[in-house]
Amino acid sequence: MTAFTLGRKTIINEGAMEYDWVRQLVNEGTEKDNAICSIQKCFGGDQETALIFYKIAVGDCSPGVLLTHLSITDWQDSDVYQQPRRYDNLQ
Repeated sequence: MTAFTLGRKTIINEGAMEYDWVRQLVNEGTEKDNAICSIQKCFGGDQETALIFYKIAVGDCSPGVLLTHLSITDWQDSDVYQQPRRYDNLQ
């Protein structure tokens, strides 16, 4: 497994282009498994990390879940949403 290459600032920014890219994949009809594979290829990490990143992008979980999974401990001092944002325009 390669290290996940995105840092805390990107992870907590749900408007980051990395999340927008995943939302674009979804809007274009990319299957979930293929999107997760693409996330893992682009940003490293394991399959679970890519799945959590995907879920954040589509509004199914908050960035804090990924930060906890990655053991990034200083995230509680930042503006991380307790509830995930909803992106209702996604299929």
